[in-house]
Amino acid sequence: MQVVTRKAEVKEHLDKCLSVYDGENVPELVEAVHCNILNRKVKFPLLEYCGKIIYGTLTHPDRITFCDQLEALKTEGGNVILGIILQNELSDHFELSIQKTVEYISRADVWYVCDIIGERVFGFSLLNQPARTIPEIQRLTTSDSNWVVRSLGAGVHYAIKKGLGKADVRTVFRILLSNAGSTDKEIRQGVGWAAKTTAAFHPDVIDFFKDKINDKTSVANWFRAKIEIGLSRNRYAKRNSG
Repeated sequence: MQVVTRKAEVKEHLDKCLSVYDGENVPELVEAVHCNILNRKVKFPLLEYCGKIIYGTLTHPDRITFCDQLEALKTEGGNVILGIILQNELSDHFELSIQKTVEYISRADVWYVCDIIGERVFGFSLLNQPARTIPEIQRLTTSDSNWVVRSLGAGVHYAIKKGLGKADVRTVFRILLSNAGSTDKEIRQGVGWAAKTTAAFHPDVIDFFKDKINDKTSVANWFRAKIEIGLSRNRYAKRNSG
């Protein structure tokens, strides 16, 4: 498989794809992107660049049609492009963006779909619009789809790592605790990832919830183990910086 590592190179392929779109040929554009970009090994930052350009080129209705058809191809790189388009849709079409994100992730057949899209939509939204996003996370944390719940953990991880405010970290950690006793592998992966990141960046939040965390009737050992890994990383970072 051909590897694409330079922006100039991916731009050349993308320009070729966009040349088939004249305001209505969405299926042809999807096929061109599939053949010219997704059939090559393209680094994620370059795929994100493609997503931004496609978002800026297509009309709003065509963006959604494009995403629907791209998702159906089930390619790893396609999830990056989908995530960036839906991320950009958040500002003007928040509810629809969240709806389509849930729809696509619910159809996942492999773990990385959740993490790729979850970080780029739920994580970005939580970081930039916490007051609007936290109720969505609260609502979706009881979703029937374990893939969706896993993706929320990926989003929380991203937002905390990028600088989510402490008060909001405390709020979302309280939501994470509602799934701290889950036995589902995918939920454990996502929620555990977010819990570990919380501990690594905000050990004081962990201290605030220590009684709840140590309640073995509602919190499983796997959750405490993730917390301890995060706290260990925080201690290690402090030693090195001191």
